[in-house]
Amino acid sequence: MIVRKFLDSDIEDASKITHAVWGNLYANNSCDLQKFIYDFTLEYYYLNKKFSFVLYDDILCGLIFASLKTDRNSTIEKYNNKILSLNEKDKQIALNLFEYVENAGKEVKNFMNSDDLMMGLFISQKKGGGKILLSKLVDAAKENDIKNIYLWTDTTCDFHYYQKNNFIPVKEFCFTVNGKKIDTFIFKKNLAE
Repeated sequence: MIVRKFLDSDIEDASKITHAVWGNLYANNSCDLQKFIYDFTLEYYYLNKKFSFVLYDDILCGLIFASLKTDRNSTIEKYNNKILSLNEKDKQIALNLFEYVENAGKEVKNFMNSDDLMMGLFISQKKGGGKILLSKLVDAAKENDIKNIYLWTDTTCDFHYYQKNNFIPVKEFCFTVNGKKIDTFIFKKNLAE
């Protein structure tokens, strides 16, 4: 397995693994909405090339994206326009999900300083691949004098993974997303330890 920087040309393969990992979350929704969610998630979190990596083992099988508090997202306007092409039901689901992602991200940024990172997207389909990707991100962060890595996650993911990898919980809250209450967590990893 090798880890390298994420490239713009990786978007299509990354979208496929995102779909493979999260497919069951949106299986009851239209294909248009699923594609919208996977593409949006990738582009939304791909903010800082310095802290974005992929894992390869013959094929792309994992990725990790992180960004600084000051990184700005240029995809929001693009996806606001793309939402308009969805049917009314899908549009409402997409807007509600976007609101959740935005609010959770703002909660994380309330904890961050300018020398901290927010891990925004982390997926691995290869056993042991997550540890390799996380280690690469930690190394890159330390090389750039980053003090802490923060992230938000929820009960739709394996949120226990982070505690197993020395992240500590700093906040728990609940959001209602498309009619479902979701427990959401903010974790922090201190890189000085």
